Amino acid sequence: MVESLEQDSSKGSVLPYAYAGLGILFFVSFFNYMDRYMLAVLLPAIKTDLDLSDTQIGFITGLAFTLFYATMGIPIARLADRKSRKTIIAIALSFWSLMTVLCGLAQNFIQLALARVLVGVGEAGASPPSHSLIADYFPLEKRATAISFFNIGAPVGILVGFLAGGWLTEYFNWRIALITVGAPGILLALIVAWRLVEPPRGHADGHTAQTETPPLGFVFLTLWRNKTFRHISLGTGVYTILWLGVVQWLPSFYVRTHDMSIGTVSTWLAFILGGSQLIGILAGGFVADRLGRLDLRWYAWVPSLAMLVSTPVFAYTFLTDNSIASMISLFFPFMIGVMQGAPTFAIIQGVSDISMRATAAALMLLIANLIGGGLGPQAVGFLSDLWANTYAEESLGYALLWVSLIAGFWAALHYGLASRTISVDLARRASPV
Repeated sequence: MVESLEQDSSKGSVLPYAYAGLGILFFVSFFNYMDRYMLAVLLPAIKTDLDLSDTQIGFITGLAFTLFYATMGIPIARLADRKSRKTIIAIALSFWSLMTVLCGLAQNFIQLALARVLVGVGEAGASPPSHSLIADYFPLEKRATAISFFNIGAPVGILVGFLAGGWLTEYFNWRIALITVGAPGILLALIVAWRLVEPPRGHADGHTAQTETPPLGFVFLTLWRNKTFRHISLGTGVYTILWLGVVQWLPSFYVRTHDMSIGTVSTWLAFILGGSQLIGILAGGFVADRLGRLDLRWYAWVPSLAMLVSTPVFAYTFLTDNSIASMISLFFPFMIGVMQGAPTFAIIQGVSDISMRATAAALMLLIANLIGGGLGPQAVGFLSDLWANTYAEESLGYALLWVSLIAGFWAALHYGLASRTISVDLARRASPV
């Protein structure tokens, strides 16, 4: 039987400082994604300067970052389920900002890869504690919308990062770009430590979390046995193959295949990717919360339908010879596809016990990033090198095409499977225990 959100989540209320806290967390998300994805527009210059292969670039943008980003998220999240979440976020933000600066000082492949590993370690402390805070700031029926606001830090960060990275590289060099973007994050970390308020755990759901955090093995087993959690995590991981694989390689694709300058490419992609995802992320949270009041299965149906509708457009993007038309065509699949973000994180927080919410977010990110971050950029780079003798400069486009199509439809399947159990799991966790 399908139950409404009003019935399940009326126990808690929005704390008076919730919106101010959400605003601060938005800027944390903004710096997180700006520092992380600006590297994409710098890759053509870095490839030339450090004499790297596509496989090496795939490693730096994929496995080198995401392996440690994902695995370190678990111990950091466990700490966040026990200790001050704002302190963890402040420390993590200052650390990854400093490591971004060190990326700009790298002199070879090894140094750059190591610096990216450390960026990943720092950024592992951003999302799980932030999602846990938001879950305590806002009750279930407002949570996807709140998370969508936090998540728009991604497109805004990408927009600013692509613009700043492209033009700083055009007029100076890629090293100046990384140093310039990384340093201000240390100042934001001070604001987080000073102004962000820590809410009572479980407030928004009308009850208090357990005083003791359960053992890690118990948490993993409990979450993995939950079919909704399992399929949402796998669906997110497969979609991340598409998202990371495409976004990290787009600047190189247009520079290499369409012979465009990095300044022009970064400007186009900044507004197309940033604008499309800004709309899509906000729409995803709003639509899921509205439709979820009628039927909780919409929290899974919205992401599934978004991927089914948006994925086929990539065939035109990577096959057309018209550079401008190719770029413009990106707007639709990214606007629709990223509607999965806010419902995904709302589901993860909703089906998890209050005492393990940060860990649940970290485990989902671990699964998603090991799949998507490990395979996405690396698969594109590997296929591009593999097909280079056959397709020459067009090999990267074919690699992007196949990765995006396979991953998009596969991810939609997992969200569809999650819709079968989501009503029961969300209703069960929304009730006090």
